[in-house]
Amino acid sequence: MPTPDTLFTTEPHVDLRTIRARTLVVTLTGFLDAGHVQRLIDEHLLDTLPHHQLGRFDMDQLIDYRGQRPVMTFDVDKYTEYEQPTMALHHVVDETSVPFLLLAGSEPDLRWEALVKAIEHVIDQTMIDTIVFVGSVPMPTPHTRPVLITRHASDPSLIPGNEPVFGRLMLGASFPALLEFRLQESGKKVIGLTAHIPHYLAQTDYPDAAVALVKAFAQATGHGVPTTELAVRAGIARAQIGAEIQSSEEAQQLVQTLEEQYDEFQQRREGGRLAAAPEDLPTGDDIAAEAEAFLRAHAAGEERHEDGRADEDGGQAGPGWPAP
Repeated sequence: MPTPDTLFTTEPHVDLRTIRARTLVVTLTGFLDAGHVQRLIDEHLLDTLPHHQLGRFDMDQLIDYRGQRPVMTFDVDKYTEYEQPTMALHHVVDETSVPFLLLAGSEPDLRWEALVKAIEHVIDQTMIDTIVFVGSVPMPTPHTRPVLITRHASDPSLIPGNEPVFGRLMLGASFPALLEFRLQESGKKVIGLTAHIPHYLAQTDYPDAAVALVKAFAQATGHGVPTTELAVRAGIARAQIGAEIQSSEEAQQLVQTLEEQYDEFQQRREGGRLAAAPEDLPTGDDIAAEAEAFLRAHAAGEERHEDGRADEDGGQAGPGWPAP
């Protein structure tokens, strides 16, 4: 049975007992990572803030390679690149010179409970006070409206003013969800932030959600994190999405319908009716159905391109709807 010492290895110059940070943010990509939000946040934090790597987890003990096949590049007559799965712990310093830790990488397939214990060991050694999980989920929401974020926590006082969106749901487990649950069981302060991603953009970069999550993280923890570069990327992405939608009447109708639903939802929320009308909220099956519909549409678009009906520039027809 793997122990914390065998699953996690620090860098040669690092002694975790000397590391002090009050916050750990977890961005492990699960089976969704809708809008590639967790990857966008990882890149943004590590590109804009001072940091160094503290150590890494042994993914060879944690990954089912046949179930989650890493990408390799074959160039002409040989293999030239291998994208090895990683899970690493980083020490990051925010804009106000306050450090926090970042746990980033791929969701593990195996030995979840052993990995939970290994991460708890790291948390105890570094005296972490609060653990924040950020993630995303595809939802029937339009890109033309503010990004909604579902907040959850081990104690309601950690998310003051929270207005729950969902009732009771039965969901398939992910490792980040299990880790959040186990840390909550052990008495740790845990906060979860999940962005709602337009289901038709689930497999494309959606920087707007990354901006919203970074701001929510800063608000929940007091850490100073810049968002300017992400905001610029978000503006460019919105322009590209808007141009593609204008080229499709079907896409325009979809967005208009989602806008109407979103506005009605917000009106009920502000009027206090939301909590009294749980039957109007999407269920776990609704969420799964939306995601599956998106994936089917995306696959249909890919097949049509393979049949020779690709765009002139060789790209995809659009982010989440079939090629015209």
